[in-house]
Amino acid sequence: MKISISIFCLLIFTNVVVCQNSIKKYRQQAKEYEYVKEYKKAIDCYSKIIKLNPKDSFAYLDRALMKQVLYDYKGALKDFTSAGKNNPTEPDCFFLKGMLQQKMKDYKNAILNYNKTMPLEINADAYRFRGEIKEIYKDYKGAMKDYDRAISMNRYSEVYIDRGLLKSKLKNYKGAIEDLNTAIEISPLEENGYYIRAQIYTKIKDYKNAIKDYKKDIELNNQKPIYYFKKILLEIKLNENVNACNDLIDYKNNGGKLNIKLNCN
Repeated sequence: MKISISIFCLLIFTNVVVCQNSIKKYRQQAKEYEYVKEYKKAIDCYSKIIKLNPKDSFAYLDRALMKQVLYDYKGALKDFTSAGKNNPTEPDCFFLKGMLQQKMKDYKNAILNYNKTMPLEINADAYRFRGEIKEIYKDYKGAMKDYDRAISMNRYSEVYIDRGLLKSKLKNYKGAIEDLNTAIEISPLEENGYYIRAQIYTKIKDYKNAIKDYKKDIELNNQKPIYYFKKILLEIKLNENVNACNDLIDYKNNGGKLNIKLNCN
């Protein structure tokens, strides 16, 4: 009897080892397929892992991400849900699901999943994205509180831009520019900070500083017609026709289509 039990235990152990090796092999194959953008083949590998171990939450998570890339949002949400059920202490199960729901404009459920994320890890983006949704719902006080919390957790340019835009919306232009200054200080090679600060300067009729920011955007990326267009309009306001005419040439050379009334003879 003891021999039979020993053989039985050995068989179980052997099966577990074989299963683990198969899962490891499929996961490696999946990552290789992801690298070459063979997403359907990667999904197939993750499906094989799930068949071997239906409680593998990370296989559900990875498969959900692949489905999301292929715009199978319904399938991705289902996999995120399965991942969360199998591993309720893994914050990515809820955070990534919330991000997808926010993308799908399912704001109510996105907030619920961000709320689940917050007790599980320090995640500034969960507060930032929840703040963006609150702003959509015109809960500006709540949005500002979330942006403040995100900044206290992680000092990065995007959340300063979000908070700056909200301050501008609330006509706190001084505070908005301060936030954009910080965003640019953190990421001086990012175009968006200069572009948004230029728009705020334009609101308060500080056209010279707005022009400087559009000029910086052009230095960083001289192929975006919108930067030339915005700069030209302000130069016209300041009667800087020579600069406007020079910019008009670059605007057209870079695909600008909108008509600008300007005498460059």
